[in-house]
Amino acid sequence: MKKQRKQKKIIKDRDSEDWCFECKDGGKLMICDYRDCLKVYHPECVGKDDSFMENEEPWNCNRHSCLICQNTAKFYCVCCPNAVCGCCIGEVEFAPVKGKKGFCDNCLELLLLAEQNADYDSDGEKVDFNDRETYECLFKEYWDIIKGREGLTVDNVYSADSQLKKRGRCSDSVRIGKAKECKKLIISKKAFEKKKVSKAIEFIGWGSSPLIKFLTSIGKDTTKQLSQYDVESIISGYIQEKNLFHPKKKRRILCDPMLYSLFRRKSVDKNQIYSLLDIHFVANLEQSEDDESEDEDEIILGEKKNENITAAFKKQKTLSSNRTCQEEEVNRTVKESGFASMVAENIKLVYLRKSLVERLLKQPESFDCKVVGSFVRTKTDPTDYQRHTSHQLLQVRGIKKNASEVLLQVSNMPIDLNIAMLSDCDFTKEECEDLQQMVENGLLKKPTVVELEQKARSLHEDITKHWIEMELVKLQKCIDRANEKGWRAELFQYLDKIELLKKPSEQERLLKQEPKVIAEMVELRSDSSDSSGD
Repeated sequence: MKKQRKQKKIIKDRDSEDWCFECKDGGKLMICDYRDCLKVYHPECVGKDDSFMENEEPWNCNRHSCLICQNTAKFYCVCCPNAVCGCCIGEVEFAPVKGKKGFCDNCLELLLLAEQNADYDSDGEKVDFNDRETYECLFKEYWDIIKGREGLTVDNVYSADSQLKKRGRCSDSVRIGKAKECKKLIISKKAFEKKKVSKAIEFIGWGSSPLIKFLTSIGKDTTKQLSQYDVESIISGYIQEKNLFHPKKKRRILCDPMLYSLFRRKSVDKNQIYSLLDIHFVANLEQSEDDESEDEDEIILGEKKNENITAAFKKQKTLSSNRTCQEEEVNRTVKESGFASMVAENIKLVYLRKSLVERLLKQPESFDCKVVGSFVRTKTDPTDYQRHTSHQLLQVRGIKKNASEVLLQVSNMPIDLNIAMLSDCDFTKEECEDLQQMVENGLLKKPTVVELEQKARSLHEDITKHWIEMELVKLQKCIDRANEKGWRAELFQYLDKIELLKKPSEQERLLKQEPKVIAEMVELRSDSSDSSGD
């Protein structure tokens, strides 16, 4: 018997994979002990230290237990440790393609990007499938090797994508982490809520018991309420002090026992910390209850400017001192202010991509007046752990010119920006929210409707012409791809779009459109008891 076990182990050592199933890189790896599993991992990628490899304690990887209920998994992702049982498969974004083999939504997204040789993902993040220093390149190399062993082809990838499209990717899904960094499945709200109920969190005052214990253990005063941003900053400082960064992936944090008790994860992404803290604040718990009640109420807003808009909120929940919700009648009057709302629709009117700024440089007589006051996008400081995004939106305050280059003076940044440092991609919702927060904190002047409209009008022709050129290039790529893949329905849609956009009449119509600025809404509240005698 011992001889058989030894022989089996030798075969496992010989036939095991050569790349960590978590980060897809090589190095010092340990094999999963589950039956004939040949997956290998870096100890640090699964929350272990190097000494763990020396002991005889058996260890099974996450691939063999359901991500939701932790029971034995039945279906597993070919490209990452995500797995799910037969009971929970309907509650996650997972597409079986060959028996028990399949793809989770996140790996499928990366595979589609790899097949398209895309430069940017759905979040606008830069991806590079040719640079071996990036995760996506290692992921693609792993897929090229493993698909032959697993008997899969590119057709299986598109089949999985079609499955998820037919099912309809959950509109009320909760995404746990980011595709190329966290690699967790998208779990439906129903499954997420069941998991939350089964592991209820106790609260001590303003924060959860694990959070209060963590803060107390590192000497922080918890008698006064801390904001979510404060706590995130404290945790970031703790991570730096303890040097808990992944040795290869800078944005990855390896949780020590203290952080594990808080996040219940062996590793987290740096950008996740703020969102992972949501469930540890009573205020967020109360807010989520309010949001559910507000979904049932309707707010009808008029479209005319300077018109008072009244909306009746029939059931607004207020939390009493003993945390019992009381219903009260409240009337809210909403009125437009003279300031512009810092929403994506307004920012797009005055947002300049790098390639457009470079084009405006060829108009030296109008460059300064067009660029100053606009918004640009650039990378955030990687050492700024209070930032949750890889890029940020900044307002151009001035221009510096010398013999060799043109520099942009931007808000809230001590250094001037070279035009080469600007992004040529769309900004994200999160970056727009960060900009809104800067305005609320008084770090950025709030523009008036008049100011933003004037700036939008001065840039409208340049932005529109630049967009038309980019859209024509994008549509042509889509046409080429649809031709290559034989997607006839999509092909005709793209052909119709490009034909329309090439028409001078359509381009003239777009150029003649007046940019419209959305005004900020201010709310005036009055107690209904004053006006009702019921």
